[in-house]
Amino acid sequence: MTSDISQLKARDDKAFLSLLVPVILCSTGMYLSLEHSVMLHWAGQFILSFFFLQTFILLHECGHLNFFKTRFLNAFFGQIFGFLTMIPFYSWTHMHNLHHKWTGWRDLDPTTEKTVELQGAHFMRWIVNISWFLFIPIFFLSYMLSNYWNIFKIKRHLNERKFRVAVLQIGISLLIYIVLFLSFKNFLLQLILPAFLMSLVWKELVIMTQHSHIEIPIANGSHVKPVSYADQVKYTRSFYVNSWFESLFLFNFNYHETHHVYPGVPAYWLQNIDLNVPKEPSYKTWFLKAKSMKGEDYVFRTSAKTGKKF
Repeated sequence: MTSDISQLKARDDKAFLSLLVPVILCSTGMYLSLEHSVMLHWAGQFILSFFFLQTFILLHECGHLNFFKTRFLNAFFGQIFGFLTMIPFYSWTHMHNLHHKWTGWRDLDPTTEKTVELQGAHFMRWIVNISWFLFIPIFFLSYMLSNYWNIFKIKRHLNERKFRVAVLQIGISLLIYIVLFLSFKNFLLQLILPAFLMSLVWKELVIMTQHSHIEIPIANGSHVKPVSYADQVKYTRSFYVNSWFESLFLFNFNYHETHHVYPGVPAYWLQNIDLNVPKEPSYKTWFLKAKSMKGEDYVFRTSAKTGKKF
């Protein structure tokens, strides 16, 4: 543990070393997926799905422009990881920065503003509850599409110049995806799509740990100031698993409380910071409690209303 945060700076050697596991997962997954054996093929898809989970986490790290030492490398690899996880890097960077600014105000944080109240009547409640029960990742899909592809929402949050750049990248990304699909349809449908769809489940089961079912104030139109990074701990949740898994496979993405207090610290240093908060819940504890609840209760209500805490 360290108390000198200024020493925890970005290092290219640490960043490139972190990419070793994704390279191994990708190459192994693709190799097995090309096998004629059905069992080996699906084993490869399963492995490849965890690679796509890691591209999302690495997009997050590069989006903070502190994973690598230089802005160029962060932007270069961020574009690659964003493309692989189907989230435009430019809109991700700016919308995610707004998330850090407004964490602590549920209706001002663009990534949580739609969780204040469940829209629609019985049909939407049925969809939410069934999806949560059956592990259908509608929450991650909504998070991805509504925050980083929705040009109307992006326009509300970015100035005109940034909005134009975001729209340009969204348009270029869509064009590239369409061209690739038309050119490599069979390859993508057989060797990429199943793994990518599986990865949506893993991504949802990670991001839903972070801010859901936590008592977060609502501004409700009042003029309020952003909550300081140091005070965002109580509006954020970490989870804990084996330290080697946290480091090699999750890139410390699970240390979400620490990340919100120190968003400028590269992920590979987060385990060296002690916030003096309980190291809980374990992922197993979170998973069992969260999945024992209805989706509408976990996502759209808070611990104060349900009495369930993690």
